[in-house]
Formats: sequence, C-alpha cells, structure tokens
Amino acid sequence: MNAAQAVVVGKGYDQSRMDDIVEKAQLSKGAIYWYYKSKKDVYLSLIDYWFNEYSEGIFNYLEDKQSSSDKLRALFEYFVDQFDKNPDTFKIMVEFWRTSGLDADFNEKLQEIYSHFLEYIIDIIKSGIENNEFKKVDPRITGLSILINIEGIHWFTLFNKSGVEAHEYINTISNFILNGLKKKSNE
Repeated sequence: MNAAQAVVVGKGYDQSRMDDIVEKAQLSKGAIYWYYKSKKDVYLSLIDYWFNEYSEGIFNYLEDKQSSSDKLRALFEYFVDQFDKNPDTFKIMVEFWRTSGLDADFNEKLQEIYSHFLEYIIDIIKSGIENNEFKKVDPRITGLSILINIEGIHWFTLFNKSGVEAHEYINTISNFILNGLKKKSNE
C-alpha cells in the first residue's frame, strides 16, 4: 500500500500505471497481479486500508474521552495530527475525490467510507444531546457540517501559502462548532 500511495502522490491516478507500483514495491508483476487485477483495484484497496487504519486510530484516540465535546475536539485534533504525520494521504484523497466524479466504483467506495464516518459523528452528537451537553440540533446536519469542516484540511495540501496553518484552521473551526453546540448554563 505504501508503494501505491507513493506512486499516486507522484503521478496522480490517471498517469500512474501498475508497472510504477510494481517498481516502487520492488515486487514482481505476478506478485502484484496475484492480489490485484488493475491499478483501480489497488487504489480501491488503498481506500479500505486507510479507512481501517484511521478508524482504529480514531477509536484509540477517543477511547478515554468522556464528554461528547471532548470527543469532537479530539476528533479534530486527530486529523490535524494525521495531517502533520502524513500529508500525502490528504493529497491523495483530493485525487480520489476527483476520480469519484468520473468513476462509479470510486464514488461508491468513498460514499461508503464517508457514510460510516458520518454515522460515528452523528452518534457523538446524539450522545451530547441525550446527556444534555448539547443543544437540540439536527444530528445529521450537524454531523455533516463537522465532517465537511474536517475535510477542509485537504485544502491545506493544495494551497500552502494561504497565510493560515492547518492547526489554526482546525482550532478555530472546532471552537466555532463546539461553542455553537454546547448548551449555555441558562438553557
């Protein structure tokens, strides 16, 4: 998966070839083709790989958080940390978003992944509402808003001269969102 990631970062989806992945992985063509029929299969598997890695990371990162606010803040922090550790993953997602507009399989795969992530965020919001920590809001719309703002970190992979660092963006947007969600003491 590391070889596939390096190739798509360097060449993009359209310009990459299975031969490039084979060369980067330092494996035989037969070894790669044993598991994958095409570069599309490799890259769809890469999305699954990331989803599994990120899901496990998110659950581990949030497991000791008690309040819904702390979970949402930690979720934002997790993605900034991941951006710092491996910005290439975020660059590739921009490429895969583009590809999903042209390819039904990529679209379906990304829809599936984002649906799972959205449901996880919705569950946190519902819990915050039930625990009287958050205002009564529409959990789906609020979750989608949070998801879209987290995904805004991809912008920083494209435009590094924005005058704003990813950390600043995430801290500001998470404060806006959490301050808007939290119940005031007199509510």
